[in-house]
Amino acid sequence: MNKSNVMMKNFLFSAMCLMLVSSCSEQKEIASEKVLRPVRTITVSAPDLNRTHEFTAVVDASRKADLSFKVSGELIKFNFNQGESVEVGQVIAKLNDRDIKVQLNEAQSYFDKAKADYERAKNLISTHAISQADFDQLKSQFTSAKAKLDTVENNLEYTELKASFSGVIAKKYTDNFQELKAGSSVVALHDLSNIYLKIDLPESIMIRVKRRDDPPKLTAQFDAIAGVNFPLEFKEVSTQADDVTKTYQVTLSMVAPAEHNILPGMTAHVTAERLLQSNGSEAKYYLPAKTVLKDSKGNYVYLVTRQNEGIGVVNRQTVTAGEITELGIEIFAGIKQGDEVLTAGMSKVSNGMEVKY
Repeated sequence: MNKSNVMMKNFLFSAMCLMLVSSCSEQKEIASEKVLRPVRTITVSAPDLNRTHEFTAVVDASRKADLSFKVSGELIKFNFNQGESVEVGQVIAKLNDRDIKVQLNEAQSYFDKAKADYERAKNLISTHAISQADFDQLKSQFTSAKAKLDTVENNLEYTELKASFSGVIAKKYTDNFQELKAGSSVVALHDLSNIYLKIDLPESIMIRVKRRDDPPKLTAQFDAIAGVNFPLEFKEVSTQADDVTKTYQVTLSMVAPAEHNILPGMTAHVTAERLLQSNGSEAKYYLPAKTVLKDSKGNYVYLVTRQNEGIGVVNRQTVTAGEITELGIEIFAGIKQGDEVLTAGMSKVSNGMEVKY
């Protein structure tokens, strides 16, 4: 074998060795790299009591009533249709009054006779021409006749159904020529000059809403009326919670806009600014309820402490938790502003574990 061949073989052997060494080195580096579990966190921040709150509201009429006749009879006339406006005192509907007019004539005749007899008796009793017993009987008959006449006159007046306030005929429950019983609903009358919006406040908010000199700013928005905020005023609040939802109903009012047709049953979004007021007993922080775990040692969260760019270490942190509110679960102690709290995958991490976030 000549010298050049030997040199070529040595060169090829050296190159192969270098390739093997390089390949092994790369495999060791890959093997030495850790596969870190990716996680998501939330940064702890102090609650903003002045933040804006939003609620879903249901529109209602400021006044509404189901009107009915006080006497039974046949409905013979409707003067208004659904959706039409009426003024207070206007006749909405009328019953057939023929039978009552006959009763009125009878009652009038009986009253006229009883009144005449009573007037004569007053003159005769002074001269003892009749006994006191006869006089008392005639007086009783007169009083009874007067009461019966008043009753029939009232019944005749009750054959007309009048608007008890100005408003809109929201619904007709019956139609002409129906036999109606006294007290059965005929129409629904709604006053839409002012509109009520009703919202339900949870206990967590209700307990911190207080009467004060600077009331919250309240506005309503409707999906079909884009870009318009309607100012609202506080009307009243229920101090008894709903048996099912455990919420408190708050009624707000607004003037009905002339350019928009807002009707009962519609929904709106109510925005409240400066709704809450601090009373010194609120939670320091609020966290999503799913981030707070519990075992035999109590409530805790997992904090992620930054080590390098995008890499952190998981640490278990005991916390003092309260109730679940619309802001989240109350946290009174154990965390501070700026802490990174694990929000997902808590069951797959452990104390001291490195993660990617």
